[in-house]
Amino acid sequence: MANKKNVGYSPEDFKKSYGKYYDETIVELAPQVQYALENTPFPAGALPPFSEAKYMEEEGYIDLETGYTNEADGSIHAAIVTAMPGVTPEMWDWWFGWHGSHDSRYKLWHPKGHVSAVWEDGETDISYIGRNSVIEEYIVDEFAEGLIQFKQPTEFGFSFDAIKDPSKAVYICARIGHSKYPIDYGYLVHQVRAVEGGSEMRSRFWMGGQYIHIRREGILPNLASSFIQKMKLLSPDFGRKIVIHCSEEMTHLAAFLPKLYAEMNQTIEKLNVEGRVIERTDEDFESVVMGSLFNKTDPGKRPIKVVEAKSVQDIIETIKYVKSHGKS
Repeated sequence: MANKKNVGYSPEDFKKSYGKYYDETIVELAPQVQYALENTPFPAGALPPFSEAKYMEEEGYIDLETGYTNEADGSIHAAIVTAMPGVTPEMWDWWFGWHGSHDSRYKLWHPKGHVSAVWEDGETDISYIGRNSVIEEYIVDEFAEGLIQFKQPTEFGFSFDAIKDPSKAVYICARIGHSKYPIDYGYLVHQVRAVEGGSEMRSRFWMGGQYIHIRREGILPNLASSFIQKMKLLSPDFGRKIVIHCSEEMTHLAAFLPKLYAEMNQTIEKLNVEGRVIERTDEDFESVVMGSLFNKTDPGKRPIKVVEAKSVQDIIETIKYVKSHGKS
């Protein structure tokens, strides 16, 4: 631990209101994870490719929910399922927007592996879809400088019906790349779905091989991508490490996320306005968002909701609501 770069809390970090949740104790891996590590890698093809990610919408489970495969093209497919008693999908949706602007928040998630996190746009508002998170972390013993590019779940093929009710399920979707070089090398999906007594997270990673691409368009970048895809950029046991790291961080945070969420969200719960409030779950949400833009250029980011104010008082109430949710 002493040799790891900027891991751990400083005295100043502990003074923050959420500093009390920092705990360096990482619990033992769950039995299904231990079993998977004893029997992994599993046969190539046992986990569907990224192009078939939509299968996660289906109820139930596939044969392999925890473990990884080494594919013929050099890519790694990994799956981890994590039980989360007392946790709701909305809590994770909030977490991914809240933690990304401060190292001290990011370190709560995996105190022995996480180093730093900042939004590429430099803003501190609580949202993540359409934004890029610049992170530094240790995946077991491998230091990684990543660019996590959060996307709309529909961009990954998930249907509106699957994502419209965050009390039932949330899909956190991202392209994975390098923060210092214009290279993307994978995809991730964290599906958090409600189950009796809490939630479960089904995490999926597709990395290396065919998933490598130069983060630029054109003939030369495409040729370079084809060449790099043939190279072995990931260590032989990277799949094993991603299974361990993901299981540790998700289990660790889930243990105190309900309390953290409750403390950080002592807010105005309802918008008291005369005008219409359009939620992300409303079918016309996208058209309303795009219709509110002057130049009609899609900004990528999406608000949590849209208010069609009818009066100055509506505007005042909306500002109060926004501030109570930690936004500016």
